[in-house]
Amino acid sequence: MNSLWQDLKFALRILGKNPGFTVVAIFTLALGIGANTAIFSLVHTVLLQPVPYPGANRLISIGQYDTRSGATSGALSLPKFKQIAEQNRTLEGAAVYYFRDMSLLTPREPEVVSGARVSADFFRVLGVAPVRGRSFLALEDQPGAADVAIVTDGFWHSHFAAEEDILGKTLVLDGVNATIIGVLSPNFRFPFESPEPQVWLTRESDHPLLKPLYVNMGASYLYGIGRMRPGVTAAQVKADLGTINAGYAKEFAGHADAPNQAIEIESLQENLVGELRRSLLVLLAAVGFVLLIACANVANLLLARATAREKELALRKALGASRGRLVAQLLSESCVLAFLGGILGIFLAFVLMPLLRSVQNTAVPRLAEVQLDPPVLLFSLLLCVLTAIVFGLAPALQAAGKHLHDSLKEGIRGSSASGHGGRFRGALVAAEIAVALVLLTGSGLLIESFARLTQTALGFSPQNVMTYPLALPLSRYATPESQSEFFRQALIRVKSIPAVESAGFVSFLPLSGAYRMSYFCPEGQICQGIGKDPLIAFWQVSPGYLQTMRTPLLHGRLFDEHDSAGAAPVIIVNESAARHYWPNQNALGKHIAGSRDSFQREVIGVVADAKIRTLSDAGADQFYVPFEQTPYPAMTLVVRSGSRPEAVTDAIRQKIAEADPTLPLSGIRSMESVISTSVAQPRLMTQITGLFAGFALLLAAIGIYGVMAYSVAARKQEMGIRLALGAEPGDILRLVIGQGMRMTLIGIAAGIAASLALTHLLTGLLYGVRATDPLAFGGSALVLMGTALLACYLPARRATRVDPIIVLRSE
Repeated sequence: MNSLWQDLKFALRILGKNPGFTVVAIFTLALGIGANTAIFSLVHTVLLQPVPYPGANRLISIGQYDTRSGATSGALSLPKFKQIAEQNRTLEGAAVYYFRDMSLLTPREPEVVSGARVSADFFRVLGVAPVRGRSFLALEDQPGAADVAIVTDGFWHSHFAAEEDILGKTLVLDGVNATIIGVLSPNFRFPFESPEPQVWLTRESDHPLLKPLYVNMGASYLYGIGRMRPGVTAAQVKADLGTINAGYAKEFAGHADAPNQAIEIESLQENLVGELRRSLLVLLAAVGFVLLIACANVANLLLARATAREKELALRKALGASRGRLVAQLLSESCVLAFLGGILGIFLAFVLMPLLRSVQNTAVPRLAEVQLDPPVLLFSLLLCVLTAIVFGLAPALQAAGKHLHDSLKEGIRGSSASGHGGRFRGALVAAEIAVALVLLTGSGLLIESFARLTQTALGFSPQNVMTYPLALPLSRYATPESQSEFFRQALIRVKSIPAVESAGFVSFLPLSGAYRMSYFCPEGQICQGIGKDPLIAFWQVSPGYLQTMRTPLLHGRLFDEHDSAGAAPVIIVNESAARHYWPNQNALGKHIAGSRDSFQREVIGVVADAKIRTLSDAGADQFYVPFEQTPYPAMTLVVRSGSRPEAVTDAIRQKIAEADPTLPLSGIRSMESVISTSVAQPRLMTQITGLFAGFALLLAAIGIYGVMAYSVAARKQEMGIRLALGAEPGDILRLVIGQGMRMTLIGIAAGIAASLALTHLLTGLLYGVRATDPLAFGGSALVLMGTALLACYLPARRATRVDPIIVLRSE
C-alpha cells in the first residue's frame, strides 16, 4: 500500500511537469468517458431498470396478433378480457386500460387533460395504491355506476393547490361529474403513454367513440396487463391464455376478435422498450468505439513520452528497479490520467443530463427519469479502470522492456522514429482509423436512410396546414345527428374566416400515431363477415379535407355537401386498394360493403396513397367515407391558410367557442410538426450517431497528426541530411505524407472489412438503403482520407522548413 501511494504521488508530480500532455490526455479521455456515461445512463434507465412497480419481473402485457398477417394489434376486446380474468389459472390478477384525453371544465376556461379508463383491479395488479383515499371498487366498474376518479399528485397540486380535503371533490369531465376518491404517490409513473394520464377513471366498458354494440361484439381497444403467480413461467401463462382464447373463438364465433387471433404476452418491461432496444444498443456500441479511439490516442501519447523518458527508465533499472516495478509506476500514471479524465467526463455527463432529459418528442420512454445514479457511477468507475489498462498497459510494457544497454547507448534522436515503437504507434493509428470508419459508415447509412425517409412521398402536402383536435362529450352530443350538425356548423364558421383558404375535418390525422381499422368486403370478394373479411384502415372525412391536404385525385370526384346522411352511401379508395381489389379494372362504380352494417358504398373516387402510421409504411389499402354518413364524435380540424398560424388560431378559437363555449381547443399543431414527431426516434438516432462519428473523426485526425508530428520531430536530422544532399521540399512533403497515408489506407481497408461485418446490425433501422450501400462506404472512406491528408500535411509542411545547416551544426 505504501509503494502504491508513492507511485501515485510520483505520477502526479510527473504529470504536473508536463501540463500540455496531461491536459490533452485528460480531455481526450473525458470526451470518451463522458459520452459513454451519458449514453449508459439512458440505457440503464430504459433497458435495464425494471418498470417502477413492486415485483416488476412478474408483470406482463397481454395482447393479440393476427395469425394471417402476423400483425400485432396489442389490444383486447372487453369480452375476451373478461374470459381471461375469470378463467385463467396462472395469473394473480389481470386488468385492462385505454387512454383518452378528456375535457375538464374549470372556472376559467375548459381544458384538455390526459386520462385513462381502467378496470377496477388495475392498481392492485400493478402493486400500487393511492397515498390518499382508496382504489376502485368492483361495484364502481359496473355499467351505469357513477364516475369516480383517482388523480396524480401533480394534478392534485396543479388544480387543487394540494388541498387537504381533496377527497370528495368533483371534476366535470366531458360534461359528466366524477368524484375524486384517491390521490396517487408523487413517485407513481405510467410511462406507456406520453403525456402520462393525470386522471384515472374506472368503467373501461365505456368508450366515447365506440357504440355499446361494437364493444360487446369484440371491438379491440383495451390494453391488457397481468401479474403472474409466483413460480409460474411466461410459457405457462401463454399456454393457459391460449387455451382460453381457443374456447373464446368457439363460444363467440361471431365476434370481431374471434377468428384468426392469437394471444401474445411479453414482460411489461419489454413491452415498454419495444423496438427501441436495438437503437439504444447501437448508440452504446458507437460511444464504445469513441472511447476506443480516445484510448488509442492517449496510448500513442504515452508511447511518445516513454521514448523521451528512456534514459530516465534505464537509470532506474541500473539502480535496481525491476521490470514489474517500472510497469507498476507507469500504470499508476495511466490510472491517474484515467481517473482525472473520468471525473471530468462524469462532470460533462452531469452537465449534459438536463439537456438530454429536455429533448421533446423522441418516443423514448422514461427519458425524464435519466440520471447519474449509483449504478451509472459504478459503470463510470469500472470504465476508468478499464481505460487505464487498455491505453496504459502496452506503452508501460514496451517502455519497461527496453534493454538497459541499448537505452544507455542511444541518444534521444532516432531512438524511435522507426523500429518496433514506430510500427506499434502506426498500428494504433491504423486501428483508430478503422474504428472511425466503422462509425462514419454507420452514421452515413443512418443519415442517408433518414434523408430518404423524409423525402418519401406523403400523399398530401403538409405546408401551411394547422390541425385542431376536437372531441365532443357524449353527455351533450349523444346522437350521430347532433355530432354531424356540430361539425358541419363549425366548418361553416371556420371557412368564413378571411385568412382560411380551405378547411375540413378528419377522424384521425395521418402519421399522428392513431388510425382506425374495420372489416370491409369489396366487390368481387367472398364476404365472410366480421373477423374474416379484409381489415382496412379508413377515415371519416368532411368535404374539403382532401382538398385541404392536397391529396391528389386520380379518378372520379371528391366528397361534397351532397354526400350527406340521407344520400346514397359513397366511398373513396386509394390507389393501392383500387389496384389490389380491381386489377386492370376501373374502380369507379364498384361497391364496398361494411362487414358490420352491410351498407353497399359506391366508389366515387380514387386518390393517391397516403402515409398512415409511419413514413416507412409500404402502400396499404385506405378508404375514406363521408363523416355525415358515418358520424364520429372526435374529429380533427385541418386548416390551410397563408397567414401566420397564431392569427388564424385566435380566429378559429373564437369560432369554435361560438359553436360551443365548453369545448377546449388544445393540442394544436402544424401538420409539419406532426410529421416531425413521427420521425423523432430515427432523427435522434441519426443526430447522436452523427455527433459520435464527428468525435471519432476529430480524434482520428488528432491521432494521425500527433504521430506524424512526433515522427517529423524525431527524424529532423534525417530530413536535414536529405535536404543537404539535394532533396527538394516537395520530396520531403511526399515522403511524410506518404508515410501517413500508408497508415491511413491500412486503417481504411481494415475499417471497410469491419463495416461489412457490422453494418448488417443496422438493417432494421434503415429505410430505402442497403447495409452495404456503396455511397455510404465510399463517402466515409473519402472523408476519412481527406481528413488524414490534412492531418499529415501540417507536419509534412513543417518538415520541409528544416534548415539543414542548423541541424548538421547541432550534430
